[in-house]
Amino acid sequence: MVDHHWLAYKKDEEFVPNLDKFGFVYLITNLQSGKGYIGCKQYKLYTKLKERESDWKTYTGSSKWLNEDIQNIGKEHFKFEVIAEYKNKRSLRYYELYYQMKFNVLSSTIEGTDEPAYYNSRVGGKFYRPVESYQEPEYLEKLRNSMNTIEHKKKKSELAKKQWEKNPKTGNQKRDPITGRFLKQNVQA
Repeated sequence: MVDHHWLAYKKDEEFVPNLDKFGFVYLITNLQSGKGYIGCKQYKLYTKLKERESDWKTYTGSSKWLNEDIQNIGKEHFKFEVIAEYKNKRSLRYYELYYQMKFNVLSSTIEGTDEPAYYNSRVGGKFYRPVESYQEPEYLEKLRNSMNTIEHKKKKSELAKKQWEKNPKTGNQKRDPITGRFLKQNVQA
């Protein structure tokens, strides 16, 4: 008897967990819209004094929007698949991020729309969906080239010389050749 809702990835068969592993990376798909969610879940929770089983059997992801849709249209309209299991926390987090990047969860859209193809609003728990689009590569190349011109380098050099002369501490003082400290100058009044 199955006491969870997870399936093996791309097999449509019951997922059989290896509880000796630390956790798994999963894909939840909305069967009506095609929208997905990639995340990870541990089998057990650990505290200083004890370990206990997590809620992995009934877990539906940490996305607020995903859980709202599950609540509104029903759990039966979602497919819960385990992509792979991992033996430690480091591997689990690494492969969660790997699959999120592989499937481009932050920027891919549902074909023919501007609607995001995934519920994920961040990857690896840290990197967020961009608010603005990135700069075009041609613009960045033009900017890089303008900073490598002879005129630009001359301006930078002149500015540095002026700042050196303006600074009374370093501009005109001599250093002790042994210690490298600035020598005190005799001030004539």
